[in-house]
Parts: sequence; C-alpha cells; structure tokens
Amino acid sequence: MLRTLIGTDLFIEQTESQAFNLDTILLANFAKIPYRAKHILDIGTGVGGLMLYLSQKTRAKITGIEIQESRYQQAIHNINMNHLDSRLSCVLSDIKVLKFKDVDYIISNPPFFKVDEDSHLSMTEEDRIARHEITLTLDELIQTSASFLKNGGYFTMIHRPERFEEIARIMAKNQMTIKRIRFVHPYLNKKANHLLIEAVKNGNPGLMVEPPLILYYDKHIMTKELIELYGGEKDVTITTQQKRKT
Repeated sequence: MLRTLIGTDLFIEQTESQAFNLDTILLANFAKIPYRAKHILDIGTGVGGLMLYLSQKTRAKITGIEIQESRYQQAIHNINMNHLDSRLSCVLSDIKVLKFKDVDYIISNPPFFKVDEDSHLSMTEEDRIARHEITLTLDELIQTSASFLKNGGYFTMIHRPERFEEIARIMAKNQMTIKRIRFVHPYLNKKANHLLIEAVKNGNPGLMVEPPLILYYDKHIMTKELIELYGGEKDVTITTQQKRKT
C-alpha cells in the first residue's frame, strides 16, 4: 500500500498490518531537534515513517534501528523511494547489542504495554512485538538510550500517561532530566491517553508542562490543531487505538 506521508510531499509504502498510526505524527510534531544536531537515532523505527518526518525538520544524519526484518526491509525501501539514502539509514538489530556513542538526539515510539497487559491472542507476532515489551522493556530503552547519548543530548518519546511515574523514576536513575511533557486527550472531557516526553542527559532542573493537545471536538470532528498536524487534511482515517509502527 503506497500513500503520501500526511502533511509532506514524501511517500511511504507499508503492508496492511503496518497501518499508519497517529503516534508517529504526534511524536514528529513534538520533537524539537537542536540546530547543531549531527546524529539522530530512531529506536524502533518500524517502516521509517518517523525518520521521513524528521528529515523535513533537520539536516542531521538519521539512523533507524529496527529488530523486525520485514519492517527493516520496508524502511530501507521507503528511504530509497524518497531519495533520502544520503542522510537516512537503518540498522537491523536489537539495540541492547549496539554501541553508539555521543549521539545528539534519540527519539522512540516504543511498545506501550508490559507482556501481561492488553493481550490479544489473535494478534500476529509482528504486532505483539510492536505493542508489547517482548524484545525491549521501558527500563532497557531508557538505560540504553542514556548510554548512547552525549552529555546534553536529547531523548524524546511517546508513551502512556499511566506509566509516567515509572518513566520518571527510570529516567532519574539514568541521569536523564525530564524537561518537557505534553498530555494528549482524545476529547476535552476525556482523560489523556498519550504522553509526549523530552529529556536531557545530565540536564539542568526545570520542567515545562505544555498545554494539553485535544484531538477531537466531537466524534469525527477534529480540532484545529489536529487538522494542522495533518497538514490541513480533514478527511484522514488513522487509528489511535492500535499500536502499529510506521
């Protein structure tokens, strides 16, 4: 399935099981990449959608890391299809065996759920790995990212609000200072179901809580900000309920 990468003039190709996910757009929009950044890692890049978005925001080299071969191969295809292979690349590997150093910026749309949570027996192995902490736990993600980053390097991710206390504790243990957060709500009167976080390795204290992002006024009626995130497109069908990486 070939489609335009929403809000850009780039293209992305994916199978039905790799259906596009709003998480990618939310995370790409939240990311503030330092002007001097030279190397960015996208951990769990899936088929490379987030890398493609970031290529519009920076001239830095971007390396995607993906553990599933089918998604890795699709990411390589999407990079080449958009003629971005001079700046974007992808590695097929488990991040826990890699040895990056002095990375400027790391971004990740990781699995949200512990193995015993939100289990669906009919789910494919590909989806289980994308949704659940089967190959990468939250602790492993943050600890490994901290080891890759230079002092003052940035780490940005999207996750679930109910795991914020756990995230904050693990980050503190790994010398990661949370600097900016934003809660995402499906409707104004509903609790947040996504959390965007930016941290800095050995950063100075000081937390900014950004205004909440509300996605819909009512069923199928997008807020102005969500329409802007979609590049002005009002008729977009993207699920926020399923965890499928792009």
